[in-house]
Amino acid sequence: KSTTPAQEATLKMTQLYSLNEVQQAEMLKIQERKYRNLAEIEPLKISDPNAYVQKIRSIKLGNDASFDRILNAEQMTIYKQEQQKLREKKAVVYKEMKSAGSPQQEIDNKMTMLDLEAL
Repeated sequence: KSTTPAQEATLKMTQLYSLNEVQQAEMLKIQERKYRNLAEIEPLKISDPNAYVQKIRSIKLGNDASFDRILNAEQMTIYKQEQQKLREKKAVVYKEMKSAGSPQQEIDNKMTMLDLEAL
């Protein structure tokens, strides 16, 4: 039986954070909501890229709040480390693109894509 992206993401999170059964059920709901939201805003990617970026940020904030609610202190430490890695990766990519003379819009798009991958 094939798994949905939400189930795959939940499995990854379960391994990364050692989620218990209750947390797994919650995480699946969070992931399903995230993928539903991403599907809903997909048309904006072309029609209104700025709104798309805003919606991605908003989904990320919602996700962060949900993680905050279901993860214990030990798991939050791991989550914060993951967020720090993402910030460092974005800083490196930003610097590289800036020095390569990439247009700001292109840099912003890349930052959004990195956020998306990390969701």
